[in-house]
Order: sequence, then structure tokens, then C-alpha cells
Amino acid sequence: MAENAKELVIIIQGKIIKFHRELQHLSQSDLGKGICSKTHISKIERGITEVSKDTIKVLAKRLCIDMQAEIETYLSIECLLKEWHDSIILKLNSKAERIKEELEGIVLLQIPDFYRSKTLILTRYYLLIEEGTLAETLIKEMDSWQDLTPYDKNMLLHIKGEFFINYHQEHYKAISYLKLIDITYYNNPEYYYHLAVAYHCMDSRVLTYYYANKALTFFSKTHSFTRIIETEMLMLIQVEQEEHFDPKDSGYPRLIEMADNYGLTEQKAKLLYNYAYHQFRTGSYDRALEYYRQSLEIRKPTNSLYLMSLEGYLNASTKLGVASDKELLRLAKKGFSLANKLNEPMLKHFFHLHILKIQNYRDQYFNYLETIVYPLFKNMGYGTAAEAYEIKLFDYYTEKGEMELANKYALPILEKYRKNNELV
Repeated sequence: MAENAKELVIIIQGKIIKFHRELQHLSQSDLGKGICSKTHISKIERGITEVSKDTIKVLAKRLCIDMQAEIETYLSIECLLKEWHDSIILKLNSKAERIKEELEGIVLLQIPDFYRSKTLILTRYYLLIEEGTLAETLIKEMDSWQDLTPYDKNMLLHIKGEFFINYHQEHYKAISYLKLIDITYYNNPEYYYHLAVAYHCMDSRVLTYYYANKALTFFSKTHSFTRIIETEMLMLIQVEQEEHFDPKDSGYPRLIEMADNYGLTEQKAKLLYNYAYHQFRTGSYDRALEYYRQSLEIRKPTNSLYLMSLEGYLNASTKLGVASDKELLRLAKKGFSLANKLNEPMLKHFFHLHILKIQNYRDQYFNYLETIVYPLFKNMGYGTAAEAYEIKLFDYYTEKGEMELANKYALPILEKYRKNNELV
């Protein structure tokens, strides 16, 4: 063991000497002048020769570095990178930001040994703080990497899965990446949560609950209240969508109180949004409006989450009839403008539909729904939304007496239930 440690120090010393020599634009001959030959410097840098402490001391002095301090820093970087990744997994944003700043102050981080790990974790950090463009740039770079370690390969799959859920809403593609992850080499069960989210978006309740439950086990072991709340919320959505569920048994009030007690503002906003949606689905439009309003007060109008709350608020206001068409149109145009500014195409489509509906442009509404929105949702795997629009289009063409077109939209729903029909 001692011999291995000694060999490791020799290798690390060589890497440090090479790094600082190149940083100072010195040739091997320049560094070794009066100390040792260029050939000997080459062997030292490659860690293939033992060298006396005095020689290392003289070389370090010429490079103006403290070799012992540099070795300690080198050894600490891997631990710091792991701590950074852990803080991202648990959504400890402040801690993640602090560690990122600490790492940026370490010159040795530029050594090639750390480049891939740093880039992978930095990409996850960008996803955490919703910098999708920066994350996408790094993903494109990483796609060109060769000979990835099993861990790095699996982490890249996780990154791609998370990215395609959050920024492209391509849930089939996200699942195809996430299902390739081998937990044997990538001991981060957090990815089960992203699988659950993808299946939720595809309206697959059983698989959503299954993977969310696996993620919850992991988050409970790590005592991550932020992730526990998010995961329980995802599981709750599946349960409360069942027809036999009694709204009086809702778990949202408990989770909202828990988020409030722990100061988890963003999680509270998500819970309020989902509770509002649940109230909307059960016809309690007044309660839905109030919870959407509360979530809007928490969120900032700089991301898609604010827009989702605004769209829900607009829906509830429309159902209740508590706002004038002028006010509804103002809200819809505000949402459309923000969605356009934030490059959120799906939400932009939603708000455009609202604008057409409020202005009573019925034919334009259904033309836009049929040619733009419905095909998009169908291709992206949004099962529930696609079915809702199939019903709308069926009713529209039925009213017009165009039964061939009406039946076209009834057929997918009939086929779905035909497959599940086990009656004699």
C-alpha cells in the first residue's frame, strides 16, 4: 500500500510540474537548465522515474510553487467535484454555487485529468440553474468524446435524458437515454426521478409511480427534503387522478406546509400549481384560481414555471367568468409575449389558443389546433393533452356535420380502449 502511495505521488508530482511549466510557457530544456537534462524532465513529467526530494524542491522553486501544497490541492479536487455533484443532485443551489466558485479559483483544475468530470458536472449545474443553452453547448462537445469511462458514459446518458425532458419535451427520446443507464457503474438513483417525470408527461401512471417510488427511497436515505417533496408530489398526482379518489384526502396541504416550514419557496410554488390543477380538474374553479394566484406571487416572470401558473390562472378565470374579455386578452398576450421571449414554444401555442378563443375566432382556433398544436403534442407523447384535443376536434367536426373528419379524431381513443378490452 505504501509503495502504491509513493508511486501515486511521483505521478502527481510529474503532472503538476508539467502543468506549471506549460502554464509559464517554459520548454523542458528551460526548466531543467542547470538542474537536469531535458530527457530527465520528460521522465519526471510522465511519472516514470523516481527523483530526489532535492531535485523536486529545486524544480518547484524555479516554477514558484509549493509542491506539497500543490499535491494536497490536486488530491482535494476529486473530493470537491464529488461534493459539487452531490449538491446538484440534492438541489442545494447555494452550496452548488459556492463550490463552483471555489473550484474556479483552483488553477490545477485545468489539468486534463479533471476536464471530463468538471465538464459533466458543470453541464448538470447549468441544467439545475435552467441555463439550457449553455448545457446544450457542452452536450454537443461531449458527444465527440472517445473512450469514456463507464461512469462518464452513464452520467452523459443521464444528462441527455434530463435535457430532453426540460428543453425539448421529447419524452420518448429522454426515456431511451435514461433506460440505457447501468446503475452498477453510475451509483446515482436520482435518474429514476427523471424517468418518472418523462413517464408522467406521457400519461403512464403506473411507471411514473414505480420510478418515483424508487427515487423517493434514495432521497429519503440522503435526507433531501427538497427532492422528497418533489417526488412525493409526483406520486400524489398519479394517485389523485384516479376516479375513486376523494379530494378530501388530498396530500397537498401537508406537502405545502412542509415546504413552507423548510423555506422551500420553489417547491411550494410547484405544489400550489399542482394543487390548483387538481382543483381545476374536479371543478373547484374558485379554489384553483386562488392557488394559481398564490403560485404566481412566488414565482418570477423569468421562466417557464411562471408561465405555467399564468396559463392555469387564465384557464380558471375563464371558467369562473370573473374577468372581462379585455382583462383575459391582456393576460393571454402577456403570456404569449413572455413565452416568445423565453423561447417556450409549447406555452406560446397555449397562449395563442387562448387569444383566438377569447376573441371568438372559432375557425382559426380549430385550424391552429388541428394543424399545429395537436400534431406537436401527439409526436411528443403528451397522451392526456392529445386525447383532450382529439375530443375537441371530434366535437367541432361533428357540429359541422363533417363525420369523416370527426371519426378521424375518435379513432385513436377507440383504439386505445379496444386494446384494453378484456370482456367476453
